[in-house]
Amino acid sequence: MFWDSELRLSFLRDTSDRVELEDRSDSALVKALEGIAPTALGGGKWNEKMEHAFIIDIGRHRRYKFDDIRDLLRVIRNKLNHYRELPIEIQELVGPVPEGYDNYFASRFPKLLIEVHKVVWKYCREEECFHKYFKSNV
Repeated sequence: MFWDSELRLSFLRDTSDRVELEDRSDSALVKALEGIAPTALGGGKWNEKMEHAFIIDIGRHRRYKFDDIRDLLRVIRNKLNHYRELPIEIQELVGPVPEGYDNYFASRFPKLLIEVHKVVWKYCREEECFHKYFKSNV
C-alpha cells in the first residue's frame, strides 16, 4: 500500500467511525477485527507499546480495553480529531499531523494498517465511505 500519511490516517479514522456503528457482541466485522489483534498488535496489549504519559492522557476521557483493536482505532481517531486540544507534551510525543502522528502509530504497530485493510476489504469495500480506498487508482 503506497498511501501517504493523510490517507492512512483517514482510512483508520473512517474504519473507527464505521466500527462504532456495530453491535460489539454479534458483529462479523468486529469479530474479524478482534481476530487480527495478535498480528496487528504484534503480540501483547497495545498500551505496552506507548509511553506512560500518553496512556495517562487517554485514560482521562474514557476507559479502553488494551487488547481491543476497536479501542485502539478509537484512540487514533479521537486523538487525531482533538489534536489541538492535546497537552503540548503529548503533541510533541506523537508528532505533527499527519506525518509524525501516522509514524507514531505505524512504528509501534507496523502491521495494523494492512491487517485492518484486509478486514475492511472483506466486509466493507462496497460501502460508499470506503470506495476512495479501494479504487484501482489509489
